[in-house]
Amino acid sequence: MHIIFRVLLIIAVFTIAIYCQGGGGSRGGSRSSRSSRSSRSFSSYRSSRNCTNGTCQQQDTIIGYTIAGSALIIFGIACYQIWWHGRPAHSNAVYIDLPSKELELQESDQFVSGLWSCQYYQYNIWYAPYHFLLVFDSETQKVTGNGSDNVGEYTIEGIYSSRTNRMGLIKTYQKGTGNPIQNLGHDVTIQVVWNSKQHQFEGKWYVRTNKYTGQDKFHLKLEKSYKAME
Repeated sequence: MHIIFRVLLIIAVFTIAIYCQGGGGSRGGSRSSRSSRSSRSFSSYRSSRNCTNGTCQQQDTIIGYTIAGSALIIFGIACYQIWWHGRPAHSNAVYIDLPSKELELQESDQFVSGLWSCQYYQYNIWYAPYHFLLVFDSETQKVTGNGSDNVGEYTIEGIYSSRTNRMGLIKTYQKGTGNPIQNLGHDVTIQVVWNSKQHQFEGKWYVRTNKYTGQDKFHLKLEKSYKAME
């Protein structure tokens, strides 16, 4: 989406530059010998720009529509990005059923109840791993959990698919805990897929509130299963 936006912006600027470009010529030679030719060339240029035959007017109209159309497209893309920023492209229910490249590399069940850790990227830095508990129900393919981080205490509810190795989580902060400025009692949508090379789930987090809107990278990793903790 960002690439498309930049390409359209370049096209619009290039079109405007062509439309606004004036005539020009090389320097050198005798002034006296060029005087009459310059006068005739200038008269010819002015005549061509007077659009007496209607062809120039048609070209200007096309260029005008092109500029206006490019501006509208750029404006529409900007509005689209503002509207969807902080929102995932798919709901969690749709996301976990999307095809995964990890299907052929699936080694074992990645959804193990126990102690997990996460890292999230925000404000151009990675925030240190935070630990929390997750419990997976293989019959309902649902997951629940709880924990705390630099924002506050939270609960987790979500769904997953052992077929696609994807998870969609909703992290709900408990208002009144942790950082009173950052903790708005808001929800964070987390969508991750298994990465067999890194042995962890990777994806994005999404937040959209009245005071803040954002999204960025998110990593989720099993630290210790309940069986190992016993």
